[in-house]
Amino acid sequence: MRRAWLIMLAAAWPSPATAQRPWPPERLENLEVLPDTMPVRELVTLMAGFTRALGVRCTHCHVGEESQPLSAYDFPSDEKPAKRKAREMLRMVRAINGQYLSGLETRQDPPVEVQCITCHRGIAAPRTLQETLLLAYRAGGLDSTFATYATLRRQYFGGAAYDFGEVALADVAAAVTRSGNAGDAERLYAANVEHNPQSRFAQRQHGRFAVERAFADSGPAAGTARYGALRTVYGQEAFPEGLMNELGYALLRRAKRAEAVAAFTLNVDAFPRSANAQDSLGEAYAAAGDTARAIASYERSLELDPDNANAIRKLEALRGR
Repeated sequence: MRRAWLIMLAAAWPSPATAQRPWPPERLENLEVLPDTMPVRELVTLMAGFTRALGVRCTHCHVGEESQPLSAYDFPSDEKPAKRKAREMLRMVRAINGQYLSGLETRQDPPVEVQCITCHRGIAAPRTLQETLLLAYRAGGLDSTFATYATLRRQYFGGAAYDFGEVALADVAAAVTRSGNAGDAERLYAANVEHNPQSRFAQRQHGRFAVERAFADSGPAAGTARYGALRTVYGQEAFPEGLMNELGYALLRRAKRAEAVAAFTLNVDAFPRSANAQDSLGEAYAAAGDTARAIASYERSLELDPDNANAIRKLEALRGR
């Protein structure tokens, strides 16, 4: 019986971690960076600003439970690594504002200063959307990337935490391309158009990548068909002359000569009055060994622009050949 009473007494007695303390505290304890002479209310207000800047709650740095009153928290404890990290962040901010920014030759009045919100923007880890999505991709592939994007968009769209504009998914797609996953990259470019349907940038990025990929992987007919399908959806504005010209040269650099000829031909058809488009087509024909068509293209370019020095030089070389 005595053993049972002892167990009940131990259960009822508050442990050191949950012992009730006055709230707000009567005095400040264990301050290393902030002055321990600052008013308690001032410190509480400052800490509240930290939680908003990082989008977290007190338990991010301090020992306590969300369901418990603040009087049950062990605020002086240094148990959590986040609290120790926060001290270093405070020192960093103090150095930036007091040492580096103060040394600028000119400053606005009142001067601009770095704050927690400057980098964190309401999130605990101050990463860009691109970085966060690439981490998700490396961890779980494309499904994880899209799931992460959808979750973040629902939670943060319209706020300062992440930029959900037309650039983020395009940047991720470019990084995925460099990693050798062209299929995933094309899906990311397409998703960018879905989320930004009025963006010419998103349409051009998707169009350029999809058409070049079709040419390079499946040949002239496939590339031409992909171009036609996407131009029908996006309009000719999504395939300006310069974009198709760059695409054609990209194919030439990959030794895709027939594909380059097809791409430059599409550009000439879309911009028949362009001397530059004809000049580029002539270069593709020459690279493919079709001298007669190369000469015809350069001649047409000169008709459109008699001062085209490049066409004059290339014609002299081709006719000499």
